Amino acid sequence: MKAFAAASLLLLLAGQDSAPPPLVLTLPPPDLVFDSWRTEALVSNSAIKKVVFLVDGKAQQTVGKPPFKATVRLQHFPVEQAVRAEGFDAAGALVGADEVILNQPRGALGLWILDPPKGKRISEGKISARAALMVPEGRRVEALEWKLNDQPVARLTQPPWQTEVEIPPGDVAYLTASVTLDDGSHTEVVRFLKSPQVLDEIDVGLVELYVAVTGAGNQPVADLESSDFEVYEAGKKQEILKVEPARDLPWTVGLLLDTSRSMDWVHGAARQAATNFLHSALKPNDKAFALTFADRPHLETPPTSDLEKVVFGPAPNWDWSSKNPATGASWGYTALHDAVIQSLYYVRGLQGQRALVMLTDGGDNASFFTTRDTVEYARRSGVVIYTIGFHLPALGSYDRAKLAELCEVTGGRLFSIENAGELAGAYTQIEKELRSRYRVTYNDERPAVAGTLVGYRQVAVKLKKSGLKARTVSGTYR
Repeated sequence: MKAFAAASLLLLLAGQDSAPPPLVLTLPPPDLVFDSWRTEALVSNSAIKKVVFLVDGKAQQTVGKPPFKATVRLQHFPVEQAVRAEGFDAAGALVGADEVILNQPRGALGLWILDPPKGKRISEGKISARAALMVPEGRRVEALEWKLNDQPVARLTQPPWQTEVEIPPGDVAYLTASVTLDDGSHTEVVRFLKSPQVLDEIDVGLVELYVAVTGAGNQPVADLESSDFEVYEAGKKQEILKVEPARDLPWTVGLLLDTSRSMDWVHGAARQAATNFLHSALKPNDKAFALTFADRPHLETPPTSDLEKVVFGPAPNWDWSSKNPATGASWGYTALHDAVIQSLYYVRGLQGQRALVMLTDGGDNASFFTTRDTVEYARRSGVVIYTIGFHLPALGSYDRAKLAELCEVTGGRLFSIENAGELAGAYTQIEKELRSRYRVTYNDERPAVAGTLVGYRQVAVKLKKSGLKARTVSGTYR
């Protein structure tokens, strides 16, 4: 279908007064693309004898005759990547080229320096500078500029947002990344690489944890003070700067529904319960999106603040005697892991509190990503996951343990129910927790430790009052 769309574009352009482009890449699918992508360069100029396919500026494959198809290798996890095709004539001259951007994230304008990591001190020498970027819907990047000590180093107009920087000798070095969009929007971030002692004391990591506190009967507990909390990083007690209720901070909530055949008899009730939760739990300044998954994830509604637009579509009408036309096998596939990772990617870079609320029976037999992939991706995301497990296997089962771990590492919670009548109660409990969490802010003054997992810090929040339990992320990455 994608090849047909690109071919139709060539025919359309051919009918215009101007000449059609000599080469057009097939369009990527609307969902995320990762690990590999099968693409084709559709050529309208007979002078093109070979096509070179590149990913992020590096050549991967050369095809010397039509059809000019290639399977390009991508990152294992979804990230923004540029795929380019260049067509050459028999003499090796470039005749035409086309490029597409895969997995372009959308949301509020955001910019982050990923490398070098915060806290790493560099005396001199060449380093790699890498940034992550979030672009609002409908906008495009004019340029991302890197500066060293306010002197321009590189100007980039497409991903990857990465360059080499030479750090000179001296007492001070700081790196600035700034991005400008086509509408003039602008933001920048600064990372100190070496600095005098006075700046060393200022350049500390401000860490925010969102914490759910429950007491008897797993009921949320409100009205706690800063003095009631203790925070530990890697076993070391941290100085808490502030504790405040997070109930009025904006939320972005992804509602995930398992629509595989094993969930068939509860689909209608599940859609209604999730919709009721959406309109009860969220406020006008919050955002939400809806995603369903069976053999693959399907984004029903992208993130939006217009909650009336968040819909799940009709429930599947399963023909239990039918076969999957793609494989010939009976329908019954569930891509839970892929759904979680795709949903986490959708909220990447959005500000405020972020949560996934998922209803599933826990099985997975169709995902590309493994359980380990999914848990690690969730651990790094900063997004809390709440799961309603429907008819989960007995305690000690793999599916139950997997869902419990996903919730635990993100500071969420697993609810286990046995019938559709319990759905409303589970969603109500989740709503209470979302609106009763605390934001705990503290300083992390320790530099990143060489050899550790990309600045990973194990985190524990403890409460001085007995009978209370605190849940938050199991660790942070900086």
